[in-house]
Amino acid sequence: MTLCDMHGTALSTTRAASADAYDQALALFNSFRLDPMAVLGQVLAEDPTFVSGWLMQAGMVLGTYDGLLLGMARESLAAAEDCVGHANARERSLLGALRPWADGDLRRGQALLERHVVDHPRDLFALQLSHLSDLVLGQSEMLRDRIGRALAHWSPADPGYGYVLGMHAFGLEECHEYARAEATGRRAVELNPDDAWAVHAVAHVCEMQGRVADGLEWLTATERDWDGNGLAVHNHWHMALMHLSRGDEPAALALFDAAVTPKAESLAMDLNDASALLWRLMLRGVDVGDRWTQVAALWRAHAAWGALAFSDVHAMLAMVASGDRDAAAEGAAVAAAAARSNETPEWRLVAAPACEALQAFARGRYAECTQRLLPVLAYGRHLGGSHAQRDLLRLTAIEAARRAGDDAIVRALSEQRAVQKAGRPHAARRERHAIA
Repeated sequence: MTLCDMHGTALSTTRAASADAYDQALALFNSFRLDPMAVLGQVLAEDPTFVSGWLMQAGMVLGTYDGLLLGMARESLAAAEDCVGHANARERSLLGALRPWADGDLRRGQALLERHVVDHPRDLFALQLSHLSDLVLGQSEMLRDRIGRALAHWSPADPGYGYVLGMHAFGLEECHEYARAEATGRRAVELNPDDAWAVHAVAHVCEMQGRVADGLEWLTATERDWDGNGLAVHNHWHMALMHLSRGDEPAALALFDAAVTPKAESLAMDLNDASALLWRLMLRGVDVGDRWTQVAALWRAHAAWGALAFSDVHAMLAMVASGDRDAAAEGAAVAAAAARSNETPEWRLVAAPACEALQAFARGRYAECTQRLLPVLAYGRHLGGSHAQRDLLRLTAIEAARRAGDDAIVRALSEQRAVQKAGRPHAARRERHAIA
């Protein structure tokens, strides 16, 4: 007789220790706590035919969206395939979705994951993976609606219900339903105080509404529950953005040094935050010293041009800011080639022209940078990431236009941004004046 996880999802194992380890690793994954991989590694050494364990390990690696780790994911999937004769229908479905993703086709993998979570809405691991992929692919509506499809299959009595609410909260925020998003996110944190994703969803609401004091209060009050986990860098990044919104660049730079500075073991998602924060500081004229040198060196060590458009644009920030023109040219060439050969819009409409624009900015060709970025802004969502993350493109266009002396563009883009701050134009204008 096979066992189930704590949510009733069938696992192809008869070992209670394997099912318990699966539950433990899943809870760590749901809350972005460390280290679910260590838990899985131990049980897989003892139960090498535990298909769900191999699939979870592969999915967790893929969920880092770090091109350097694809080989590790493929190895885990190969191990799952070796014991596929033990697999149930759910595991076979998940294996089929993860395989194309590991082979470099995230969109195909996501399409298969979409069907998988329709058929298995209580597969919380797959649901969270699919949610994260919607974010990376810039599918704002599906961030909300994919979780919305599954909600009817969960109840407040279920141990994972709070995590489902936390994901729904972020989807609501990305669809500009701020009141519902905040209420849902706060409820999720009440159910699971360690739900760093729900904490982050409420922080996004405050960011998009220009509620700096509320956002800092929220993140500070919850920090003890998320500091040190897999979202700690990103939530500290949000704190830094809020300091920037009130014109406190020294506080933002201090937070970069204390909590955002990447390390040798940092994944691409943390490098993205480091590049994005340093670039925002640079746009404001802050002297960041030699910090770009370290960030650029870590990006070069990742050597993953062409793996993910979102990361490529953030790597390009580091290359142009550190003065590494050769690496910048290489990245721009990869983006241009992807734009020519790839039917998906992120390269052609966003990444390739954005990389060219950033090179122009670094060379002081500010009018050219502005003109290259203006068409990109209409299609920015295709790059992936959140509205708050993609705001960097608009901020760059505004600053390039200011340096080029194009006051009309500065006013137009600034007012557009003010209106998008959830009807709180005064807060956005204060931020604009702080930048100036």
